[in-house]
Amino acid sequence: MNWLVVAVLITMIIGSDTTVTLTVYPRVVLAGSGVRVQCRVLRHESNRAVTWGFTEWTSTSRQLDGATARITWESTYDHVPCEPGAAFCAVERVGKPPIVLTRTLVVTGCER
Repeated sequence: MNWLVVAVLITMIIGSDTTVTLTVYPRVVLAGSGVRVQCRVLRHESNRAVTWGFTEWTSTSRQLDGATARITWESTYDHVPCEPGAAFCAVERVGKPPIVLTRTLVVTGCER
C-alpha cells in the first residue's frame, strides 16, 4: 500500500470526532433482570459530556475532558422494567451537533 494512502487513512481515523459506539448486552432480557450498556467515545477536544442509559427509564451522565477523556463508559442496570425505552448514548460537543446512538432492547416476560 502506498505510504500516502496509509497516512491519509491514519489521519482520517485520528481526526475523526464522530466515532461513538453503543453496546447493549444482552439484547433480549427477562423483565426484572440486568443489562449492561457501554458507550465508547473517541477522544476529541470538542467532546464535553456523555450520557447513556434508557430513554424511558434511567440514564447516567459524565463530563468529558475533551482530548484527555476516558474512552469507555458503562453501567449495569438491574431490574429492567417492561418498557425501558431504547438504549442510548449521547455525546455533547462544543460548536457541533450532539451525537446520539440508540439500540433496541427486547424485554420478555411482560405478557399479561
